[in-house]
Amino acid sequence: MIAVIADDLTGAAELAGIGLNHGLRTEVSTTVDEYCDVELLVIATDTRSLSTAGAKEIVYDLTVQLQQLKPRFIFKKIDSVLRGHIIEELQSQLTASGLKRALIVPGNPHHSKKLIGDTFYYNEEPIHLSDFANDPTFPALSSNIIELLRADEKIQLIKKGEKLPSTGIIIGAASDEDDLKYWIRKTDSETLLAGSANLFTCLLEHLTKQQTIETLNPEATGRRLFVFGSTFYQGKLNLNDGRHNDIPVHYVPAATICAETSADNVHGLFASHVASSIIAGNNAIIAINPDFIKDIKVDPVLLSHKMADIVKQVIDHTSLHELLIEGGATAWAILERLNIQKLYPSKLIAPGVIHMRIAGNNQLCLTLKPGSYPWPAPVWGTNNYTCI
Repeated sequence: MIAVIADDLTGAAELAGIGLNHGLRTEVSTTVDEYCDVELLVIATDTRSLSTAGAKEIVYDLTVQLQQLKPRFIFKKIDSVLRGHIIEELQSQLTASGLKRALIVPGNPHHSKKLIGDTFYYNEEPIHLSDFANDPTFPALSSNIIELLRADEKIQLIKKGEKLPSTGIIIGAASDEDDLKYWIRKTDSETLLAGSANLFTCLLEHLTKQQTIETLNPEATGRRLFVFGSTFYQGKLNLNDGRHNDIPVHYVPAATICAETSADNVHGLFASHVASSIIAGNNAIIAINPDFIKDIKVDPVLLSHKMADIVKQVIDHTSLHELLIEGGATAWAILERLNIQKLYPSKLIAPGVIHMRIAGNNQLCLTLKPGSYPWPAPVWGTNNYTCI
């Protein structure tokens, strides 16, 4: 078994899709099941949304529990643009595992996220010049890798050809896939490896023999609700008469966004309106109007729980066949609200965009994607999803 601890749900789903593409029996879970019998176990957390102390405690406990399963390798999935409590979580995981060294290989060259020298680039520009500088929780205010990681001078940046220190947390610079493969070859059983989906793909290619799996388009009909929880692309929706790709867009009311709680009664009328739209046309999008949050301070955790409460009420009003969710914190809050703990990837629609079955539920399926990834063209076709 290969095990992964991911710091958000869409990142966990992305790695599960990579495992599926390699022909591995794969499971995404929020807990460690001692009777788990799969080839790739991806543990999804929401530690990116927690306090530093809370994140460290969860990662420590999960590492201890995973070691009881005696996995061949434990990989730490981190955000490709280095949001989250990366250094603190790695320190906690080192303590729990007894390992002395952690190697971070930042970025995702496949998605134009690269570390060149000590500068991190996104789309060929220093990342602090991108929209990631406006992230509500972990803004990229600098492009220097040490500052991005919120680290100190004890964290070492090394280049190809340099000897890996025997202890501590180390950063390996990577600007292309050859660099990723180089660092994987340098990783041994005494090293905790941390990185993005691109690095994990290279790791699986190194550890396993890939089976050819066809990337599938969806197949049947059903009622679908898109939930755009990430604000990364919210201002880029191409609206035509209130519709995006011919699907009606329903912006969460400003009063709901500004409310101090996520009480169900605040969201009831809006949820009923969205449900009626789905009943009439089979599809709807819930999104956040960027104009509503432009000049106010919004708690992103509270907002994700508000979105989750709205989704729960929509489901109470009408049966759904699929939820398509953008943004890890929003996806986590929705799964928590719906009491979903275990998922099985069934279709890789596009890199990072994974269709998943829910354990014990033959009607509702999930499709998840990170907030900064685009939705692929197949999802905008006619109602063509079903659970298998």
